Amino acid sequence: MYKRIVFVAAMYIVLIVVLTFPLVLNISNSIPGFFSTDESLTALWDSWRIRYAFSHSLSFKHTDFIVYPFGHSIYDSGYVSYGWMSWFYFLSFVAGPVLAYNVQVLLNLFLSAIFTYILVMFLTGNKLSALFSGVAFAFCPYQFARIWQHLGLTYNQWLPLCLLAVVMLREHLCRRNVIILFFSLLLLFSFDFSITYMVTITLASYILYIIIVGLNTMFLSGKKIPEKEWCFIKKFFLTGIIALFILSPQFFPLIKNRVTASNNSVPSAFSSQRRPFEDLFRQSARPLSYFLPAAVHPVFGKFTEQFVGGGLYGESFTEHTLYLGWIPLLLAGIAYGRWRRLRKTKERDVPAQKTIRYDTQDAFYLGFFIFLGIAAWLFSQPPWWKWGPLKIYMPSFFMYKIIPMYRAYCRFGNVVMFAVAVLAGFGLKVLLERFHSAKVKAGITALVCALVIFEFWNWPPYKMIDVSRVPAVYYWLKDQPGDFAIAEYPLDVKGPTDIYKLYQIVHQKKMINSTTPGTYANDIAKTLIQLSQPRTAGMLRGLGVKYVLVHREDYEKVEISEEAEEMRKVPENPGLKLIKSFSAQSCPDSKIICLEQSVPVEVYEITADPIPVEPLQTKK
Repeated sequence: MYKRIVFVAAMYIVLIVVLTFPLVLNISNSIPGFFSTDESLTALWDSWRIRYAFSHSLSFKHTDFIVYPFGHSIYDSGYVSYGWMSWFYFLSFVAGPVLAYNVQVLLNLFLSAIFTYILVMFLTGNKLSALFSGVAFAFCPYQFARIWQHLGLTYNQWLPLCLLAVVMLREHLCRRNVIILFFSLLLLFSFDFSITYMVTITLASYILYIIIVGLNTMFLSGKKIPEKEWCFIKKFFLTGIIALFILSPQFFPLIKNRVTASNNSVPSAFSSQRRPFEDLFRQSARPLSYFLPAAVHPVFGKFTEQFVGGGLYGESFTEHTLYLGWIPLLLAGIAYGRWRRLRKTKERDVPAQKTIRYDTQDAFYLGFFIFLGIAAWLFSQPPWWKWGPLKIYMPSFFMYKIIPMYRAYCRFGNVVMFAVAVLAGFGLKVLLERFHSAKVKAGITALVCALVIFEFWNWPPYKMIDVSRVPAVYYWLKDQPGDFAIAEYPLDVKGPTDIYKLYQIVHQKKMINSTTPGTYANDIAKTLIQLSQPRTAGMLRGLGVKYVLVHREDYEKVEISEEAEEMRKVPENPGLKLIKSFSAQSCPDSKIICLEQSVPVEVYEITADPIPVEPLQTKK
């Protein structure tokens, strides 16, 4: 057993190295990412901020390094996950921003694979089937889309772990399994909210499925639901309640915000209480999302690209990357056929000493994962389907009334992928049962693993960003003496620009950028958009700004002619003095994206007299 686990773990590690190549060779200076990566840059900034705050005896909860001079409360969303915060703080202290990020990403991929392997091994008793399921779930396109964009959503290992824990408890109602479930739930509730939400729905589906099967048996045969099932359900809920009670302080702010927030409040993409209802349509799964290879696939990606942005696929390269793979779907189809045959077979008694690998239990778990796949697929849909006058409401419509701060229901496609991966393991087991030679079975498993890895392949080009160096202007800025603030233009008033925060890791000067729409600081920032106006220079000086960094070509990229024309007038502002210009830079390695690549930057010193800005505490 020990040697088998070591071999499987080694295989998964090799696949992680290959599929994230060349990340491992650059683990201390690069992160996984591609052309639209942005939110991961904030994670790097936050890791640096934690370390900096600790070494300079600053607050962890509030910082004025951004949104200067008003400052920004870091944990104002209401949901503060203790487990992730402790783990993230620890890694930030001992490893630094880049390594801390990569350790989480690579470890989460590995644990997703190994926990899926253990679960399917427990369900099927077949190590080759389990090996394949681990590959299919851990290395699917959804997983890679997450590691390129959203660090919190890489913690998908809690899905197989928690399901394994409840399955073990149902099969053996012992104290050890209760403890395993308890700690699994603690981990689940202590990390990303989206993961918590998706796995909670998964576990609720398991309980519901048990009740449905029991009621079906009762109506067909007159047998009552076994007492053992009720005992399991009671132990499950009691364990969950205790885990939630222990972690309840981290949920109190979220509940408070939800209760106090008015249903008439204006929804916003940046609100921690209420997101726009329309987002549920934009960030829901589409039919082709599940069946077309990822747009980053080196062979088939160009074909998929033509559908991105359309109604049949979805608008996002990341959120709508939900490809299930035709190999897993084919094997899952074999498992479905096995389930259909088992249902038609007359149920027979199974000796108590037999394990769950026998047909009656196979039918139960095959049925559950089919049920889970359908339930998760329904959750991933828009709030309703509409055919003419007929409107059929989906789960997201009703869940929005309970948790309106959640909008990206397409992420339930990850649960669909998990259900397909497990079913594919069952299907591979059925296929392998036709052969007697161990070498033939191993060869078939190697073949299907190779095929699914090809289906999920993602490079070239390399999906990695070199963050070791930034544009030269920020090294110059770091060397400027004094305690002052800067402003980066174009001013990010529609939402924080993550790249500005990442540059701050190098220059370490406070900045007025990164305001959140709907806040007083953002209202002030909106009055500062027109840098060519003399009053703007005075107000910036009043806020403590000494230098303004102008990325002129970035205005042209937004394709707003008025703003581009306004920027051409900036040098005429008498309150600004051009003191330095930096030319554009390119990446030293054309195969790898880097932050050093930039457009020309002009640095202006503010010479205008300060115009006082009304402080936050006096605002009516």
